[in-house]
Amino acid sequence: MPFSQSIKPQLTSNITTATTAAAAKRLFMISRFLSTNGAPSSSQDNPTRSYPTLASLPKTQKFTAKLEPDPRIPSVEFARDPSTPKELFHKARQLKSGSFSWCPPEERKEYEFLLASDKALESLGLNPKTEPELESFQRIVSGQDATSKEYPFPYSQCYAGYQFGQFAGQLGDGRVVNLFEVENPETKEKFELQLKGSGKTPFSRFADGKAVLRSSIREFIISESLNSIGIPSTRALAITSLPKTYAQRYRAETCAVVCRMAKSFIRIGNFDLYRLRDDKKNLIKLCDFVIDEVFDGLDNFTFQNYLKDDSYSKILFDLNSKNELTKFDKMFIEICIKNSLTSAYWHAYGFLNGVLNTDNTSILGLSIDFGPFAFMDNFDPNFTSNHDDHELRYSFKNTPNAIWWNLVRLGEDLIELIGAGPKLVNDSNYLEVEGMNENNKGEIIKRAELILDGCAEIFEKLFLEKYLELMCKRIGIENPEQEDQVEIISPMLKMLTLTKLDYNEFFINLQNTKFKNFNSNDNNKIGKIFLPPNFKEEELSGYTKEFVIDEIKNWLPIYINRLNESAASGSISDEERLRVGSRVNPIFLPRNWILDEVIEFTETNGSNDISYLSKLSKMSSNPYDKSKWGDENKELEARWTTPADKEKQMLQCSCSS
Repeated sequence: MPFSQSIKPQLTSNITTATTAAAAKRLFMISRFLSTNGAPSSSQDNPTRSYPTLASLPKTQKFTAKLEPDPRIPSVEFARDPSTPKELFHKARQLKSGSFSWCPPEERKEYEFLLASDKALESLGLNPKTEPELESFQRIVSGQDATSKEYPFPYSQCYAGYQFGQFAGQLGDGRVVNLFEVENPETKEKFELQLKGSGKTPFSRFADGKAVLRSSIREFIISESLNSIGIPSTRALAITSLPKTYAQRYRAETCAVVCRMAKSFIRIGNFDLYRLRDDKKNLIKLCDFVIDEVFDGLDNFTFQNYLKDDSYSKILFDLNSKNELTKFDKMFIEICIKNSLTSAYWHAYGFLNGVLNTDNTSILGLSIDFGPFAFMDNFDPNFTSNHDDHELRYSFKNTPNAIWWNLVRLGEDLIELIGAGPKLVNDSNYLEVEGMNENNKGEIIKRAELILDGCAEIFEKLFLEKYLELMCKRIGIENPEQEDQVEIISPMLKMLTLTKLDYNEFFINLQNTKFKNFNSNDNNKIGKIFLPPNFKEEELSGYTKEFVIDEIKNWLPIYINRLNESAASGSISDEERLRVGSRVNPIFLPRNWILDEVIEFTETNGSNDISYLSKLSKMSSNPYDKSKWGDENKELEARWTTPADKEKQMLQCSCSS
């Protein structure tokens, strides 16, 4: 029952010409499924350790140091000058040039710090017990000290993008200001910090620059949940309520600010901007910044791991063997690889980010810009978390194709660079003056098509390989075989589609089942293991307990037979399955109905009672270890880990935030 769609990428060159050329001639097909790896281990507290504070960490701004500013606010000195017109900061306008605009947050009447993420604090090398209590920390993550002369002046990025398949022109950080980068003193890991919901910027267009508390809680929770599961994601350091600031959405809603962090927030839309402007000079500057600063130089690219032979892409393997891949080719390949792997992670866990536009697609393959997201409660290939996505463009079955479509747009942005080849890339006249013209256009387009075809190969194969690896781990098989996709995974997903069992709960029940002396004909035993206690029959549609158990019974012998035949030394034991599965099967996921409950409680009580938010944060940030969920609110813990009634499942959201 295939549910993916074919994509035939079209590469258009409108950087220096309106000519359109077909790019990838082979049909690109992504099959059905994907997967994730294990949970990261958390660091242990060291009572003798000396911690820095966020205020004391050295702060840099490499993006503003390497790329050009908005010419109307040409310097930090100009931005800090009290006589500088305020409308330059907080009134929407088109930038004729520049990668960013210096921009302070809008001041708010009142700030109420709510919560910080322990895991995010640990990633920065800060003390999760004492740092959130510091006034200096709370003022930084809320934006109150954003323009302090002690820190770099904040800025907002300018980018463009395709939204729901249509080019939308200039976009940008419409409610985000970027603060600075900091480095964990021990691990040397670097993070950019930014504030979402901090007010209008030059890129707010028709919007108000605000983020409501509802959507801010959702982003705060899901960022840390995904990261803790093992899915690449931007992070959420802290959330601050703005109790006297309101935004009109479905109603007048209280606003908030989320302090986000990531190695980089650059997305495909940053490249789309220079295609819009026909600005190759600054496109090259952006590429060099990404290669040198975001990817830490060519020597740290991972693509070489996949080009040791031609199993992933013969095209790219041949070019690499002949030393004919330029730095721009390598950057594009690296971005494709990272997004392929992340797409596999999303699919393995049934996670959907309901708006996968090019301005929401990270070059690092990070889950980013959360709007109408959801974990699927039960397996439905046609499910979309966005109730405005009537064409199912960003549905579960179309997610990898949507990401590939975005990557093809990136290929279009880079056509003059990935089409150039080593000879022209080293020709300063080509890069700085001549560019693509009638004499060289044919060869450039031909080579760009070749690179895109090679990336399509590696995207597809890596995606399917990672998906199979992770799905097999979820059912307790550590060493997958190619035929497992057709013989085990596909029948399992068909069974889950028909039975409407909770998708992620199924893997937990499976890993905990003792198959030693298991009688697959015992309906009562199967029912107790796999059917939820609140199972409701739908007799008119034929959806009965007997039907569901029969479907499970049809699949279980296939699975058990695979376990018995898989290991040369004998079958995979129950203990081995539990060991493998428990590393990748979270015992808690923040479902939409749980988020709705926490949002309602927090909106009602505000900073006077964040007990629901704190509990959800602990559970979401420790999805594999319930011993770290705390001793409080055990009744919430029990209810939130029990599959919900059908009316609470498969909830959708709008883009409103």
